[in-house]
Amino acid sequence: MSTSDNLTNTRSSGANQNADIGDQGELWFAAELPRGWVWQPPRRDLGKDGLIVVRDNSDIHNLEFAVQVKSFIQPVVRDGHIVKSGVTRSAVQYWFASPLPTLIVAVDTTNRRGWFAWHLDIFHSPAEVFGGDAETLTIRIPECNQLNQDGWDTIRRQLKEHFGSIQNALWDAHVTAKLLPAINLIATAVENLVKLANSPPPAGAPDRDEGMTVLLEQIQHRDILHAARSILQRINSACEAHKQIEFCIEAYEAIALSAHPRLNELPLDNNIPADLEITYAPKILVQTRQRLIEAAIDMIRLLTTSQHKQQTV
Repeated sequence: MSTSDNLTNTRSSGANQNADIGDQGELWFAAELPRGWVWQPPRRDLGKDGLIVVRDNSDIHNLEFAVQVKSFIQPVVRDGHIVKSGVTRSAVQYWFASPLPTLIVAVDTTNRRGWFAWHLDIFHSPAEVFGGDAETLTIRIPECNQLNQDGWDTIRRQLKEHFGSIQNALWDAHVTAKLLPAINLIATAVENLVKLANSPPPAGAPDRDEGMTVLLEQIQHRDILHAARSILQRINSACEAHKQIEFCIEAYEAIALSAHPRLNELPLDNNIPADLEITYAPKILVQTRQRLIEAAIDMIRLLTTSQHKQQTV
C-alpha cells in the first residue's frame, strides 16, 4: 500500500471516529431532554444538528429552538469554560442569521456530562462573527452551565423570557399595524427565492437574462431586510426583543452582502437605473442561498409568535 493510500485511510478513519463521537453526543443530549421536548432533525444540514419543539402543555408549549451539539472524548477546560476551537465561521454566522435561539451544547461522551449556552451569550454581537477573516472561531461555554435539572430549569426560564420579550414587543399596537404587511412581504420574497434558487448563477459575465435573474434575487433580499427593519424601527430599542431582531437582521445582511456586494445600492422604489452594474460572487451565492432562505423562514416564524400570545390570552 502506498503512502498516499495510508494517509487516505488514516483520514477516513479519523473522520469516521469524529462522526461516531458526534453521534454519541447527540444521542446523549436527546435522551436527556425533558419529557415532552421533541427532537427534530434539521430541515437541511446548514450548521445546526436539530430543532427542539416543546410539547409539554406547559407555559412554553409549542415554542421551538435550534440546537448545535459539540462532542468531546475529553473536553478542554480553560478559565472556567469548556473550550471548542475550529468551529466554522459560516456555521456561527447561520446561528445569528436565524432569529430562533440556538442552544450550543458541549457533551463529554466519556463521562456523559453536558454543558450549554445560548449563541447570543457566547458572541455578544455579530461584529465578533463577521468582523474577521479567519475561517474558524472558538466558542466558550461556562462550566457552571451544567445540563442537569437546574440547567433544564434555567433553559426553560430563558426560553420563556426570550419569546415573551418578542411576543410583548410584537403585540404592541404600534408594531402590529406593520406586522401583517411585513410578514406578507417576507413570505412573497421567500417564495421567489425558492424559485430562483433552481437557476445556477452564471459563472462568467452574465447576459441580459442572467443578469435580470440575479437582480431579481437581490431584490428579494432587499425586500426581506426592508420588511424586517420596518418592524424593528417600531420596537423600543431598550427592550430585549429589539436586540434579538437587530442581531438577526445584521447577520442576514452580512451574509447577503457576501454574495451580492452592492445589494444596498438597490433603490426601494424599484426604479432601477439602466446603467446599474450587477455584481455577485458565484461560489458564495451558491453556498448562501439555502442558508438565507432558511433564515427568512425562521424570521416569519418569529414574527408570528405574537399570534401564539393572542390565542393563549
